[in-house]
Amino acid sequence: MKNKTLKKRAKPLTKYQSEIFVKYYPLVRKVVNSMRCKLPVYADIDELHSVGVAGLADAVRRIDAARRDTFESYMATRIRGSIIDELRSLDYMSRSARQDAKNIEKVRADLEQTLRRPPADYEMRRALGVSQKQYEKIMRRTQSLSFVSLNNSPSKSEPHAPAFAESVPDKSAHTPLAKLVSNEIRRDIRLSVDALPDKQRRVIDSYYFQEKKLGDIAKEFGLTEARICQIHSQALKNLRPKLAN
Repeated sequence: MKNKTLKKRAKPLTKYQSEIFVKYYPLVRKVVNSMRCKLPVYADIDELHSVGVAGLADAVRRIDAARRDTFESYMATRIRGSIIDELRSLDYMSRSARQDAKNIEKVRADLEQTLRRPPADYEMRRALGVSQKQYEKIMRRTQSLSFVSLNNSPSKSEPHAPAFAESVPDKSAHTPLAKLVSNEIRRDIRLSVDALPDKQRRVIDSYYFQEKKLGDIAKEFGLTEARICQIHSQALKNLRPKLAN
């Protein structure tokens, strides 16, 4: 989460401003805590505290030294404003969708109080005065989403529990079955190569398993590279029927 409230690189605080900043620094945590119960699920408290600190620094640069009696309320307003601006920048819903969501929650709460049970979809549609298609569209627009860090743990009561990232499947990883099949194929290839005539086996082993170049293999055999290519082709021709399946 990046703080977007300070568009330009901030100037260093003067000695007088630094003293005020240190004095009112605890106010940031106080403001964040006062907003905690109203924060959306995707809000990160530590990140918002950092945004509040930036808001405090910006407020300190703008203070009027002649109005010392209103310093605290001014600081609190600027800190809260910085946090609200940050939350707005992170909000995935448009203003109209957010308004629809509030309206739906109010209608749902009223119906639950009247019916003494959660209302059915048709009861919600009737109360909202919309068609089935309109209701589905509204629900899609106002669908609640939650954002979590993959570094967080799903269990708050167990601080050492594995993080979310450890439970995300690695699509590039082989399954146990795929590993078993791969191992069987490797074994079959190895057995088939070992069954080749000596020169063919040595060429295949050097080229594919030891990753040597054909020119280097030719020098080891005391043969031309063309002859090694010929032996290589013969070996592959002998291997194909055995590995066809």
